[in-house]
Amino acid sequence: MNATTLVPFLSTQINHITTVTTTTDGSKLLATTLIAAKLDTFSPVTLSPDWSRLAKLLLISFLSVIGSVGNVFMISSVMVEDHLKKAGNTFIVNVALADLLITSILMPCSTIVLLAGMTEELSVCKVQWFFAACAFVITVLSLASTAIENYLRLCTPQDVSSWFDKRTTTTILLLIWSLGIIVSGVQYKLNLSFDFCTRQSNGDFTYQATVIGLLVMLPLCLTFYTHMRIIKDVKRFMSTPNFRPSLNYTWDLSLARTNFYSFLIFIAFWLPFGVVLSYHTTADVANKVFYSTAWIGLSKSTFHNVIYCITNRHFRNAYVNLFHYCCCKTTVSVSRRQRNDVCRPSSDVRVHIIPGYNMYSYTSPQRSGNCHSYWNKRDM
Repeated sequence: MNATTLVPFLSTQINHITTVTTTTDGSKLLATTLIAAKLDTFSPVTLSPDWSRLAKLLLISFLSVIGSVGNVFMISSVMVEDHLKKAGNTFIVNVALADLLITSILMPCSTIVLLAGMTEELSVCKVQWFFAACAFVITVLSLASTAIENYLRLCTPQDVSSWFDKRTTTTILLLIWSLGIIVSGVQYKLNLSFDFCTRQSNGDFTYQATVIGLLVMLPLCLTFYTHMRIIKDVKRFMSTPNFRPSLNYTWDLSLARTNFYSFLIFIAFWLPFGVVLSYHTTADVANKVFYSTAWIGLSKSTFHNVIYCITNRHFRNAYVNLFHYCCCKTTVSVSRRQRNDVCRPSSDVRVHIIPGYNMYSYTSPQRSGNCHSYWNKRDM
């Protein structure tokens, strides 16, 4: 294979090739092309070629396993912890489900490619970024819905029925997932917006601007504004002499604070890629920088659930109970607890995976003998 036929072949394996001047001697052209290929072969699927295959396999597998277990714990916490059993908290579960798309599908695809020693194909990259775009849109919309629900829960009168009831919340969740799948599917099939795998933009600029404006920038701005309103209004309520917050109100406020931390973590992980992507439209960016920042954003799906464990006592208590149930239970008791009280505490959550073993919530006020779910607060 001479230099004339080798150059086009190498050009299809990399995204950006330095423009060189054709010379009469093909050796100079071939050498320049090989140098360009060597300097810019960072893969969106298997990361840097400078790392060993074992190192990349261990890193991606670690992110996938830890993230998947953490997201499952986060979803289960809302099911087993009494105070978290509110319709509005399903938006938190929705964020964890979106993260689970990354940690249980996108990352394992890369490990399969590494284990099999497969030649990287464009189809694998496109499937990965289909799930990445879907998870990103779902997360952004879910964060906005969470902030609005928190504001209505904390800063509006509680003597009226909740707007976020089960039917309304289910409808919003279905709409969020429909929008995420449709937008990502259109990009996957029709290439109407920027292609992350080839780093080419063959789509309609009006369509791209509309999607980014309505499904990304507007929800993010709305989320930030709503959290600022929560902080301002709660401070105003707390300064009122006759305002006496109930214990449940304090717990709701703590969860809203954790949700705000979740939003800040999302911005911190994805902001570098957003800056690089914006800069890419006006200047050339190396593959290493472009895809490294993208994977930083994807790694948010691994560490996001840790924020809830660290900053919220109810999630932390549920994590401990779940860990004890999954990892520390060595014997199964077949005897059942005797009911000595007339009203069984609603905080005694039974998990019927193994009969006879129950998990209890020790952060709920019902264990002190109160049989009601909330103190002066309506059930959301």
